[in-house]
Amino acid sequence: MRTFVFVVANYRYAVDAAWVQAVHPLVRARPVPGAPPWIAGVIDVHGEFVPLVDAAILLAGVAGVERTLGARILLIDTGFGEGTRARFAMAVDRIEDAADLEESGAWGAGTQSVAWLGAVLQHQGQAAQRLDARALAEAYPQLSAPATALVPRDGA
Repeated sequence: MRTFVFVVANYRYAVDAAWVQAVHPLVRARPVPGAPPWIAGVIDVHGEFVPLVDAAILLAGVAGVERTLGARILLIDTGFGEGTRARFAMAVDRIEDAADLEESGAWGAGTQSVAWLGAVLQHQGQAAQRLDARALAEAYPQLSAPATALVPRDGA
């Protein structure tokens, strides 16, 4: 499986490269009051508002992605949903690699408790846990709803 291996709070994760539309430098998001803490807000991607997931809060429960020169945004589109699509961005500390990772020999014990986290794979002698972007969007409908629905209207 071709993946992007990324780092969040010193842990490695791998997401299927087929779902990654683009990689961008980290930008500030427009906050959305009432959104879950792991949604940093929305960002404008070529005229479309897209929810920005703070991977550090979602995956590691820590304060947030480190704002360094290496911090990146993965623009993810899974195509999930009827009449909508799961298009969201994920802020990560850094992209480590684009690599083919094998599922054979992966450690999968205990991964069923969070449907969108999969087996722990081997990447250059390090552990990288598989993140299923489609299952993440399925678990959190705010990622598969039109992003413009997350932005409050003026006067509302």
